[in-house]
Amino acid sequence: MPSWRKQYNELLFTLRAYQSAVNAAAIVSITDIEGKIIYVNDKFVEVSKYPASELIGQKHRIINSDYHPSIFFKEMWKTIRQGHHWRGEIKNKAKDGTYYWVDTIITPVLDENNKVFQFLSVRNLITAQKENEEKLIRVQEELLKREKQLNDAQQVVKTGSWYMHFPGHSIEWSEETYRIFEIPSGTPVSYELFLEKVHPADREFVHKSWQAALGGSPYEIEHRIITYSGEKWVSEKASLEFDSSRSLTKALGTVQDITDKKRTEEALKESETLYKSLFNNSPFPVGILDKETMQFMEVNDTAVSLYGYPKDEFLRLTAYDIRVPEQHDKLKEQLAGGNYIWDRTIRSHRKKNGEIIYIEPYITEISYKGKQAYLITINNVTEKLRLQEQLIQSKITRQKEINRASMEAQEKNRAEIGRELHDNVNQLLVASNLYLKHVSPVSDKDKEYLGKSIRITTEAIQEIRKLSWSLVPPALNDLSLKDAIENLSQNFALTQTLVEFDINLCEETLEEGLKINLYRIIQEQFSNIIKYAAASKVKIIMKQQPGLLTLEITDNGKGFDPKQTAKGIGLTNILHRAETYNGKVCIDSSLGNGCRIYLEFITAQ
Repeated sequence: MPSWRKQYNELLFTLRAYQSAVNAAAIVSITDIEGKIIYVNDKFVEVSKYPASELIGQKHRIINSDYHPSIFFKEMWKTIRQGHHWRGEIKNKAKDGTYYWVDTIITPVLDENNKVFQFLSVRNLITAQKENEEKLIRVQEELLKREKQLNDAQQVVKTGSWYMHFPGHSIEWSEETYRIFEIPSGTPVSYELFLEKVHPADREFVHKSWQAALGGSPYEIEHRIITYSGEKWVSEKASLEFDSSRSLTKALGTVQDITDKKRTEEALKESETLYKSLFNNSPFPVGILDKETMQFMEVNDTAVSLYGYPKDEFLRLTAYDIRVPEQHDKLKEQLAGGNYIWDRTIRSHRKKNGEIIYIEPYITEISYKGKQAYLITINNVTEKLRLQEQLIQSKITRQKEINRASMEAQEKNRAEIGRELHDNVNQLLVASNLYLKHVSPVSDKDKEYLGKSIRITTEAIQEIRKLSWSLVPPALNDLSLKDAIENLSQNFALTQTLVEFDINLCEETLEEGLKINLYRIIQEQFSNIIKYAAASKVKIIMKQQPGLLTLEITDNGKGFDPKQTAKGIGLTNILHRAETYNGKVCIDSSLGNGCRIYLEFITAQ
């Protein structure tokens, strides 16, 4: 065998061995200059899961996963068409839809003219490696994300964290911890540096607390630190772990910026102090009631002083306990109807000693110690009402005095008129009557006219006497009140009305004005009975007891309905005269059942 043949065979066997080795380990394909597949090895078929018949004649886009951008493949084709090798990692898609990664080397194949006419692709399967890389990237991204979330969360709640490493006791701070202490991020931190930032007044306290924590005590403290922007308050907590020999093996802690909280607490303390001062020193009694139970939750010193209850006893009371019983139902209705806070009407309260006071409330709904409550400020109007009542009574008394003076003046005028009629006018009429009786008539006509004139003057004399008698008060005629009243009854003579008297008086104890007033009241009612009642019987009962005088006038006449009949001038005069002398009047009448007038007068003992 010629030597060249031997060398050829050896080279052929070597090439076949290389081909076998490559086919066993790599994915091989050959494409023409247009990119159409003209050859694939068994490994290509195995990995792509396409039969060779479906691959031959197709371009590599048959296994394109759409993972890479179009520019990726444009750059690849540009390189290999220029006759250069290209290497890259490509994500492909198998026929069953699964993805795989290959490390690809594409080599241009040159013809005898040194021109590219084919491309040889050799690929190594790197799916597991890429999946691990992607997992590692995802883990790293997740860690970064979680770290950012932790930093963001710490920043939101102004809470940093720290970790102490062993051995060496070096301290690692979170970004928020650096931010709280206003130290550049990444600055090496030690326990000594930390203590330097602690407020000098709190430094010993913090150090002792840490030493106590190293001995097993809890580490949970609040203290101040000094930063570039000024003083801050922080809250620290730490968890320490020890080995069997009580050596520190692990320390993890948090630090929270509570400056705003402390400032708020200070403001609340100031507000609470101011509130308590305003509450307790208010000149008005103030109380707070539990909306649900109506029990007192708080009262100020003014309320304690006004009502007379010690504070501890006051706080066991409810709103019902200080209300008079007559107003309990009204309080229940107001609470049930939601009208309690709107009621500003004056109401009666009872003090511990039983004294009744009158108050005007101002009620507001508030939240107190976690409960819905009523804040009640009261205005004690007892003295105000008393003064108003005194003023009213003073006005009434003054008006009564004016009325009495007016009545006395009227009685004097009536007496003057009565005397004038009796002493002058009546005497003139009497003289005229005497002269008329001495006239001698000439004719029968004269005799008739003279007789009529004498009768007229006689009737005029009698009427003037009656009028004079009605105008002149009884005392002016030197009669007792009882006799004067009995004389009045003579007015019933023409009506055939029977008048009964039951009068029991000690007139010496009665003031003159009251006696005249009683006389006028009876005179007024007699006139009413004669004009309207058509009564056949009238009864007068007048009794006097120590401090009290009563008068009752009863008739069996027509009667009337007091609700439907407006008070005439007669009844109005009776009421007016009774009120002027502090009298009370009761009128009892109905149609067909007569009338009863009952009066009471308070007199001197």
